[in-house]
Amino acid sequence: LLRRLGDLSLDVPKAAEYAVEVLAHLVEDKTLPEAFLDSVVALAGPDAGPRIVEGVRGQLKLPLQVTVLKAQAKSVFAEYFVAGDLDEALRRLEELHAGRAGHVVVKALIVSAAERKSRECEMASVLLSAMTKVYGSEHLFEGFIRLLRSVDDLALDTPAMASILTNFIARAIVDDVLPPCFFSLVPGKLVTTGRGKEIQCGVRALLELQGSSRIMNVWGSGAKQTMEELRESVRMLVDEYFVSGDVGEAVGCVRELGAPHYGHHIIKSLIYKAVESGEEQVRKSIVLVKALLAGDVLDHLQVHKGISRALLGLPDLALDVPSARPRLDSLVALAVQEGLLPDTFRSHLEALAQS
Repeated sequence: LLRRLGDLSLDVPKAAEYAVEVLAHLVEDKTLPEAFLDSVVALAGPDAGPRIVEGVRGQLKLPLQVTVLKAQAKSVFAEYFVAGDLDEALRRLEELHAGRAGHVVVKALIVSAAERKSRECEMASVLLSAMTKVYGSEHLFEGFIRLLRSVDDLALDTPAMASILTNFIARAIVDDVLPPCFFSLVPGKLVTTGRGKEIQCGVRALLELQGSSRIMNVWGSGAKQTMEELRESVRMLVDEYFVSGDVGEAVGCVRELGAPHYGHHIIKSLIYKAVESGEEQVRKSIVLVKALLAGDVLDHLQVHKGISRALLGLPDLALDVPSARPRLDSLVALAVQEGLLPDTFRSHLEALAQS
């Protein structure tokens, strides 16, 4: 490509600019070593070569589109792993508009899950299956190819990466995310030696020796129960707080959950319980929210999101609690008074709901 850049520029005047973009992404993604740039001048010539090298090095100092996409996708996955809201995760992934870079999101999901525990791997498999509504089969396929290509590098941070990827591929085949003939379509050099060969043999063994139902539980039967346990823990700590009124104990319990991205659900549960119980509990809920923020247990984003979801769920709540609206109005007013919410919060939310 670089050797023919002069001829290409006759038909594609911006060929050098496109070469900069391509090389920057290949180096950023570690498909090419940065040392490759030392040979660009010899390949592209003394006119275009230096400009290309300068352009690539300049881009590597900035957040590239792929880098930004990875960061945004990881943010979606971090919240999904805590909140377990599949529909919300899919909605946010659609908003990323990854386009042809869908494989980047697929790879980021598997890597993010592999850095965590079996529960998150199970959740990632479920999300991966649902992502067929967002990304085409070519994106899913390419995402796994990229994982196979970089498995040795990934194993430096996650030593069990080969066995984790084996489970993900077997599960993806059973879930119809990948075709049964997946490995026959994989470049041979990726699976003839080392970890690639280990993964291929592992997947074939799982598919041949275990039934689909066993592979559906490849992450362990307990991996599917933890989210319900987390919801139950939130319910119990909210109930206990309104009985005891012990703010310090409640803050400690929230901290022990170790789920900061689940904070919006904690706030929403707290508000719903307060609204169901009366004005005194509404005031107590504000006291606890202030303490959670003061202790850096939750941040303002989670608080705003939790209150927003409580307000958006008002029509359903009002069916069971007729006084829900005035109590929620009182809660928002108190939150604004205490500096927990901006003055424009309620009007902004109403405009959002009507849009």
